[in-house]
Amino acid sequence: MSDVDGTYASGTPCWFDMTVPSRDTAMDFYGPVLGWTFQGDFYTMCEVRGKPVAAIAEPHPGEPAPAQSNWTIYLATADCEAALRRVTDAGGKVVKPQQDAMVGWLAVAQDTTGGIFALWQGRELSGSQVVDEGGAPCWSEVTSADLPATVEFYRRVFGYDTKPLEDMPYVTLNSGGRPVAGVFAGAEQRPHEGHAAWLAYFQVPDAERAAEQAVSHGGRVVTAPQDSPYGRNVVLADPFGATFVAIERHG
Repeated sequence: MSDVDGTYASGTPCWFDMTVPSRDTAMDFYGPVLGWTFQGDFYTMCEVRGKPVAAIAEPHPGEPAPAQSNWTIYLATADCEAALRRVTDAGGKVVKPQQDAMVGWLAVAQDTTGGIFALWQGRELSGSQVVDEGGAPCWSEVTSADLPATVEFYRRVFGYDTKPLEDMPYVTLNSGGRPVAGVFAGAEQRPHEGHAAWLAYFQVPDAERAAEQAVSHGGRVVTAPQDSPYGRNVVLADPFGATFVAIERHG
């Protein structure tokens, strides 16, 4: 069990949400695949052991449903306004300016290679209350066609220490003395050619079982289950096309 007490280090992926055409369809999918339970109506909390780890929402009345649903990954910051200034100084764009979300402040930005991410300055909610166990988030990464440019942008915004891996085109982003996210020169999860995209990892007890549940509940397998040094993982898409990784950790 890995409960989160206190705040997240700067630049750490700390919250995950998405807007979907149908919350019921989303809950019918993610409940069996990730073992989530749900609380709330409009902004529905996705829970592990009764603690929120992510959220699912429908569009506001009168707003159109998104053409493509995607998981939005929120990166922690102690000062949302200052982080937005660093975004623009580094060549990125402000998609949605800072707004008060009652339990914290949020903003949405785009990096220099097209990746969309959110900023979160928690007040009453620091972010996901459980990590690194079944159903909970355990990693996040950016897939990019221009790895050096993507790494440099996030380094300037969050002050990450960066470490390239020797055996693959991958750079870890370190904050508070530990790796918190990564940048990968992969293509499979980018929504459009040349654009970067964030990808969330959720831990599961059995990767094959997660893939079976995804298909039987209206999703699909994007990349078949495969082993890595960190566990057996499978890239899945939900009924709305949003991709994520289900990973069965080794040990």
